[in-house]
Amino acid sequence: MEDTITQAVRKQYEAYSYPPPIEDAEAFLKQWGPLTCDPRFAGIQLWPEGRPRQELRILCAGCGSSQAPLIALNNPDCSVIGVDLSETSLAHSSRLRDRHGLKNLELRQMSLLDVGQLNRSFDLILCTGVLHHLPNPDAGLKALADVLEPSGSMGLMLDGKAARTGVYQVQDILRRLGVGPDAEGLGIARELLKFVPQHHYLFESTGKLPIDLAQDAGIVDMLLHPQDRAYSVPEILEFVAAAGLIFFGWNDNADYCADRFLSGEMLALPPAEQWAIVENLALLNARHDFFVRKPQSAHFQVRFDTDDYLSYVPHVRSGVKLAGDPNALVLSRAASQGGRDADIALGGPDAGADR
Repeated sequence: MEDTITQAVRKQYEAYSYPPPIEDAEAFLKQWGPLTCDPRFAGIQLWPEGRPRQELRILCAGCGSSQAPLIALNNPDCSVIGVDLSETSLAHSSRLRDRHGLKNLELRQMSLLDVGQLNRSFDLILCTGVLHHLPNPDAGLKALADVLEPSGSMGLMLDGKAARTGVYQVQDILRRLGVGPDAEGLGIARELLKFVPQHHYLFESTGKLPIDLAQDAGIVDMLLHPQDRAYSVPEILEFVAAAGLIFFGWNDNADYCADRFLSGEMLALPPAEQWAIVENLALLNARHDFFVRKPQSAHFQVRFDTDDYLSYVPHVRSGVKLAGDPNALVLSRAASQGGRDADIALGGPDAGADR
């Protein structure tokens, strides 16, 4: 039987499916590119030692309106299961499955807490923007860990604490006004947003409201959610360890890279301490995208505190563009949440020798 919070969360996503539904998965991928943890493009991050098998068994836990179809479309050789509480969200996913003839996609209406009832194990589990909405996130991650193959990998996303300060301030205002995730609450939230001053923490450095607030579902999900918590870097590492898993790296290390912001003795701190400092200093991470695996995978971790890095082969990952002449190759990422591009120069007499 569902608890009160789970009932409220399911009811919200039945009324306001999120992310907003898409009509054509191929057109979406062409415009926006692959999802963060798509194994077709993020394989080197998921499995530095090499992919465990070609025909991956993939679980999209809390798949929403489109994640599972997008993963299934980009990975036709893999079997994909999408589970979600919301019948409405699954109906959108089902339409995409039918439109694109995705015979490798199965959809189930269920809580991710019950994935053990599938009686299957998975090479890859994707759970993005879901665990922080559970009454007990620890129980959710443990349930996923129990169905992860020993050589499997998990791609997670949790809301970040420091960079979302303004979100929680506005949430607090709306709670004091006694509104909920319904049409009345949505109207009051829209009216409140008209009075948010330009210097408020809700705004990005560009002076624009977060893109999620452009649509009803985004407003409800960000400002009116009945269950919403955020994680700092230390809390993420504790969360992962409590589930018996190991932290396996950030999706984009540039947003946590201490030498972009710090110098001297601060760079002698352990990596986890550097990440925590950068999170609170740079305010780049409104969301944390990262990978976890089981402890037996620890020896596959990429490390730069030993001489192991001397044997690494550079790999240009998805989302990185190439520019420059043959003697000064520049790798450029898309603008980060802080509005900056992260560029790395390689080779040539003028390339950054301090990197």
